[in-house]
Amino acid sequence: MRERSKDKAKAIILAAGRSTRLRPLTEDIPKCLLSLGDETILDYQIRHLAKLNIERELIVVGYKRDLIVEHIARSEYGIPITIVHNKVFHETDNAYSLSLAFEHIDPETDSILILDGDILFEFGLLRKLVQSPHDNVCIVDNEKKIEPEDCKVLVKNGFAASIGKSVQGNAAYTSMIRLSGPLLSEFTHMLKEPRVKPEWYSEPLNRLLLKHPSAMHVVFTNGLLRCEIDTYDDLLRARTLRKKINARARNA
Repeated sequence: MRERSKDKAKAIILAAGRSTRLRPLTEDIPKCLLSLGDETILDYQIRHLAKLNIERELIVVGYKRDLIVEHIARSEYGIPITIVHNKVFHETDNAYSLSLAFEHIDPETDSILILDGDILFEFGLLRKLVQSPHDNVCIVDNEKKIEPEDCKVLVKNGFAASIGKSVQGNAAYTSMIRLSGPLLSEFTHMLKEPRVKPEWYSEPLNRLLLKHPSAMHVVFTNGLLRCEIDTYDDLLRARTLRKKINARARNA
């Protein structure tokens, strides 16, 4: 087996969905290109990834694909970007999108960051994810009040014992995760298996964690700011949150 680099990682942003809960804003543009003020959600994510030792970024697109491709083409991020096209985005969920991105990685040697394309996060969270000494890490929000629609993590003794929307978890998943080594290899094989229905990637990941309940370390947000953007109210909250993040960065 080839040696896996501990110093560099590849990042995957999942941005193929139609984001129907944000209509009419997403009638003409994909969610990741919605504005947070002076930059889009996608720009924010890529700009922060570029601050770290990320060797390549894979962006999975589908809905309004051409707009994302054109936006990236006229931007300068300082990080190599590969576009992965989910041609059947309208009938698949993000497990399939992730499987397409995994076609561009080597699970034997790569360390992989996975981010949903609709999250805002304080840079310190991303840095925690990248700099953790553990091979497999997920960030969970230990301060957010858990809502029924949240993807939840059951945390036991510092590990993620299970994950998913139907899980009776004790913390909210932030859609920020790092995978490598044997767990990544096994997850890659699971995503290639035929499915009878669309799935979120948390579902096969949960099946994997049930087999290996001490494989995924948990890092808590512990006051660092983050949010998901699913609705118009979420977008307004994200714009306010970004101002707080900027203020924190200036005062740091």
